Formats: sequence, C-alpha cells, structure tokens
Amino acid sequence: MKYQGRLRGMRRLACGALIAVLAVGMLQVARAQAVSAPPAARSEVGHATTAWLDLQRSNSQAAPEQPMLGEEAGLAYRRYMDSFKSKIPELYGSALSQGSGGGQSGGMSGQPPQN
Repeated sequence: MKYQGRLRGMRRLACGALIAVLAVGMLQVARAQAVSAPPAARSEVGHATTAWLDLQRSNSQAAPEQPMLGEEAGLAYRRYMDSFKSKIPELYGSALSQGSGGGQSGGMSGQPPQN
C-alpha cells in the first residue's frame, strides 16, 4: 500500500512539473511572437485573396474552350430534361405551391412578377 501511495505522489509531481514546463514554454512562444511579428497593416491583410479573386474575375488564365462530344452532350441533355420530371420536395417549398406568385412570370398568372 505504501508503494502505491508513493507512486501516486510521484505521478502527481510529474504531471505538475509537466504542466509547469508547458506553461513556461507557451509564455516564451507568446513573447517571441509578440516581439518578432509586428501587426500587419490593413492594406496587407487579404492581399493574396484579392489577387486570386481578380485573377478569376479577369478570366485571363482560363483554358481554351473544348467542344463536348455528341454522345456526352446527348446524355447531359437527357439528364437535364429528366430533372424536370421530379417534383420538388415539400421541404424546399415552391413559389408555385405557395401561391405567392414570387417565382411566376407575368404571362403565367396574368399578374406582374413580385420582387
């Protein structure tokens, strides 16, 4: 029994020492970061993101258009047309089923579209 009590005490001591060492290490890392990294200016934050968005918007690096082969085009068009056969689940709702007219064009109901 005395041995188990000593073992528990040694474990507690080891855990306490480990926690202390980790805490000191974290403080040193925090100090090093605070000293070595000056705060970034507002204009520098997001520069890379802005550059990527500009590149996408300009479309200057886009690959050339490639034609779709007849068989693949036919299959894609068939899937597109088949998508209209499925009803929209009630979970998503529909402007037609709600009767609000929000999704209807003016020619369907005789009323102007609502925005």
